[in-house]
Amino acid sequence: MNRTLFLSHRGESDDRPENTLAAFALAMEWDSDGIELDIRMTSDNRIVCVHDESLKRVAGVDLVVSEHTYQELCNAHPVPLISEALEQLLPGKFMQIELKGKPFDLSELRQLVDQHLALGKLIGISSFEIETLELANAKFPDLSRVLLIDLEKHFGKFPAVEEIVDFCNQHKFSGISFKADFRADKAFVDSLRAKGLRVVAWGVDTDEKGLAMAAAGVDALTCNHAVALRKKAGIASIS
Repeated sequence: MNRTLFLSHRGESDDRPENTLAAFALAMEWDSDGIELDIRMTSDNRIVCVHDESLKRVAGVDLVVSEHTYQELCNAHPVPLISEALEQLLPGKFMQIELKGKPFDLSELRQLVDQHLALGKLIGISSFEIETLELANAKFPDLSRVLLIDLEKHFGKFPAVEEIVDFCNQHKFSGISFKADFRADKAFVDSLRAKGLRVVAWGVDTDEKGLAMAAAGVDALTCNHAVALRKKAGIASIS
């Protein structure tokens, strides 16, 4: 049976501030299967780990990431560089990097990824933006590239497996990271995986939903308390 990876969403973000080195370090300290995080470009072309366009929600200061320098952002909030986040990741663990915002310079990211792949770390790319992920196809052909998607919103209904397969093949994506949905049962997930697609679940807002996604056999799921959820599922660490 496929072993679901329980990835710490923005780090162990129920216990530490999201997308900070403290949240990433805690994920590794607690032996999480890996880390999911978001990256954006600053005005001085540094790659930082921030989810929103602005620091308003996390720091109470309305600084737009793309319009300010790395140092300006750090003066308001402990914003880590992606290079620092990758340093936290342990060998054998997985990091799902979500590309946020436009435009995006992928050349530096490719160099950083290569350094850490050589150390035995596992890395994948994701994005909600089709165009952004298509750019990643060329730069990261060797990595998993999954589109973050709300299936019902995108297709206008909960789609058939064939519709998802055709869509991913058309755009040359490795798979999907879909908003967790109880309709995505084991038969659904198995059918997608049988077609060679990677299947990930996000939006795990209840333990019940997360446990259902793991039982369905998704390759990975993201959760703010991934380690605790994995223990609740009775699944041992990959270490």
